Amino acid sequence: QGGTIAIVPEGGTFYAGVPMTFQITGGRPPYFLTSSEPLLLPVPAQISSNSFTTVPSNPGVINVGIAAGDLPVRSVVVTVRDTTGEATRTTGVQIAQNFLTGYGVSFSPVSCPGGQSSAASPVAQACRGGTTAVQIQAVFNGNLVGNRAFRFEVLRGNFSLRNPATGQVSNSITVNSDHTGTAIGIIEVAANTGAGLGVLRVVDVATGVYADTVFVISGQSTSQLLTATPNTFTFTGALTTTCGTGSADFIVFDGTPPYTAVSSFPSIVVTPSSSPTNPGRFTVTATDPNTCISNGTIVITDALGGRVTVTVTTEPGSIAPPTPVALQVGPTALTLGCGQSGSVTVIGGTGGFSATSTSASVTALASGNSVTITRANTGTSPTSVGIGLTDGRTVATVTVTVPATCP
Repeated sequence: QGGTIAIVPEGGTFYAGVPMTFQITGGRPPYFLTSSEPLLLPVPAQISSNSFTTVPSNPGVINVGIAAGDLPVRSVVVTVRDTTGEATRTTGVQIAQNFLTGYGVSFSPVSCPGGQSSAASPVAQACRGGTTAVQIQAVFNGNLVGNRAFRFEVLRGNFSLRNPATGQVSNSITVNSDHTGTAIGIIEVAANTGAGLGVLRVVDVATGVYADTVFVISGQSTSQLLTATPNTFTFTGALTTTCGTGSADFIVFDGTPPYTAVSSFPSIVVTPSSSPTNPGRFTVTATDPNTCISNGTIVITDALGGRVTVTVTTEPGSIAPPTPVALQVGPTALTLGCGQSGSVTVIGGTGGFSATSTSASVTALASGNSVTITRANTGTSPTSVGIGLTDGRTVATVTVTVPATCP
């Protein structure tokens, strides 16, 4: 009891999902604990004993500056304080990603008709009529584990799995990692499969821990790539405050019709949605002068899943708009009796005028450049009422003198 408080371990690396125990000595119990990352490394708020055990979670975000190939970790600080509040101690530990999380699944090499290879794209892919090697590094607690069973499963998508050891083809295969900790399966996609997404699940048989990977099922070989001409459009506005609008045509050839076009932005319209001719003919229209778009995408596909993209950019012009004339109103004062109306004229500003009144018994209605002001024939009102007229940019005021009570 008493003395310098200490917490063990001080420092070190611990793996997610593996229980870790802290020992506390010195000070006076009960001890109060906090964690700088309570969701990643939960600790009890208070203990009366000299130890506690916790299970860290997998870190989703890791420390900045970790080099490629280094262990992905996140630093956490645990602080302990004794009951007197005078003895405190902190310890910093690192929580490492564990099991399959953070190590991922790789798709390479890819064999497809026409010689398409995964080296041409950083996106995980498998293409129709071809085979793809899928590999995972079996890393547990920072170690490559050999001779460990993994199950590869088709979670979604039109593809099958082949066991490289037995030749078995199904939606689920079980393979063992080799002495380097590498587990390998083979993805096969039928030649008549269209473009889409596949989801592969890799399960560690012993623990049930799994990781899902989404990849692209490419519906074409290199001989079925489409061509769009032109494939880039830029619409420029007349003023710096206006984005470009307008229409232009493009054609699509190669592949097999009908061609289907889909825009990624509602303000970029492509018509028709489908073209049965070869080449396919489409019109792209930019419709929104208030929202500028950088590299909006139109995706065109053919009947066999061949694809090409057209990009559309809408940008403001280089000419600044003229300075609007100052908002003016006349006359600036009216006198109205019960049930009477009067009008004032608004000029200048940016147009689109609106009017508000400081009294419910006096109404103001804007129509074009004219504003009609009316004193109701009933009710009470301040004898001096302010009418605010605005174009959304500046405000002009009309003072209306009315009876306090009507009728």
